[in-house]
Amino acid sequence: MPQIANKYLYLILALVITISFLCADGLHVINYPPRSIHQWRQSDCAAYAKTYYYKNSGLFTPSTYNLAGKDGRVISEFPIIYYISAKLFHVFGLRYAVVRGLTFLCFFIGLCYLLSCIRLWIKKPIPAIFPVIILATSPFFYYYALNFLPNVPAISFSFVGLYYFLRYQRSGSNKYLWIGTLVIIFSSLLKPTDGTLVWFAWLGVAGIHIVFKKKDPLFNVKLIPIIISTAFIFASIYGWYKFANWYNDTYGNHQNLLGIYPIWDISWNDIGYTITRMTDFWLKGYQQYYIMLFLGLMFITYLIKWKKLDSFLRLFTLFVILGAFAYDILWFKAFAVHDYYHLVNVIPPVFICLSVFEYYERVIAVRINTKLRNTVAIVLALMMVLSIYHNRNIQHERYTDPIFVYINPDLYKVEPYLRKIGVRQQDAVVCVPDPSPNMSLTAISNKGYTESFNGDGYNIINFQKMGAAYLIISDSSYLHKPLYQPFTTKLIGRYNGIYIFDIR
Repeated sequence: MPQIANKYLYLILALVITISFLCADGLHVINYPPRSIHQWRQSDCAAYAKTYYYKNSGLFTPSTYNLAGKDGRVISEFPIIYYISAKLFHVFGLRYAVVRGLTFLCFFIGLCYLLSCIRLWIKKPIPAIFPVIILATSPFFYYYALNFLPNVPAISFSFVGLYYFLRYQRSGSNKYLWIGTLVIIFSSLLKPTDGTLVWFAWLGVAGIHIVFKKKDPLFNVKLIPIIISTAFIFASIYGWYKFANWYNDTYGNHQNLLGIYPIWDISWNDIGYTITRMTDFWLKGYQQYYIMLFLGLMFITYLIKWKKLDSFLRLFTLFVILGAFAYDILWFKAFAVHDYYHLVNVIPPVFICLSVFEYYERVIAVRINTKLRNTVAIVLALMMVLSIYHNRNIQHERYTDPIFVYINPDLYKVEPYLRKIGVRQQDAVVCVPDPSPNMSLTAISNKGYTESFNGDGYNIINFQKMGAAYLIISDSSYLHKPLYQPFTTKLIGRYNGIYIFDIR
């Protein structure tokens, strides 16, 4: 029976992910526009895909709708997902499901490769699939797996790269090293902070084996190929960083963070607030409470049984933990508000479980009777079910709680009406209220300006002089704001509480 289960383990994984998708209302969510927590960053990503589609521009000339820079051009991560989405729009139509679906496909590919990594050590189906499912149904991870951001694809492809590095270390064949190198370059360009953690951990273990000349028949690595591989990866990251800065300098837009956000840049009070925010608001996004307790016990077991654990796994897991900790220090300032910056922290529990489960299968399972082994399997299976249920609840909360509504939802329906009354797609508009660069502009598919980056010398008065033709107000309270009142004399349309004024 275990052999049959292992043979079909990937089908079981697909089935569980499908169940999770359906339980979390995925059939509806996949069609949603940018929505809920961090609609701001989602809209930036959707804007890349939509402007690629409408402009038919090249991969290396991305832009968004906000005209803070010249022609809206701006860049951050390697925009290949948005570019491919734009090409798919020509086949399937301009549907948000294309971008969300492509991100989810990356997520599933990554899970399959993660399972392949785990199965190099664990053969029993339940312990092998448990870490994968616990990661897949972590509400943070799942939410951004069916979303617009590149973080989860970066993590997912890092698992692909890890698999080939593991194949390289076991076989000594350089072809696996070069495949892994190319994949890690790809994952790191998608998001260096998320796409390189497991590679750094593997590199750390490889360095220890080479420096201390440890003899291990399952670790056949050579110094020169690893140096060349590492050089290519670092050169790619540095090259993209320089290109992105040059591009943003050239077009005058630095709205995207390309550096660190370290803990030492904030006060002790802000550190305390961030920790409180993490424990009171974000904690349930990591996992269900009892599962987090179980993962805590796994970590304690990892520490206690350190000397008896697999020599590679214990070191690799240690480097993953240390890497995540270093990341937390370097980007801590973002943790209070930006939940997607937490995604790196869902990776260490996967490898803590792998380390402990390998010890369990190698040492403990062979000593206990079948009834006890089955009990362990049942407990793990029940926790996976609990995780699926918890994820369902958190996704439902995120997509239905009114506190996560940041702009008038009717902005996503008003575009046909705008075209009907003469507001062309190429016309520059001013959309308020909107504190973000692209939420409202992406919703209506118009270039223009919002309240983002506004100041005394950069607001609607300047925007009109710079060519803005229309003012779109989606909250009636703004009709009486002194800044906008002089521009509300020529009403040309009204749609479900959205007012359109000609300001030419």
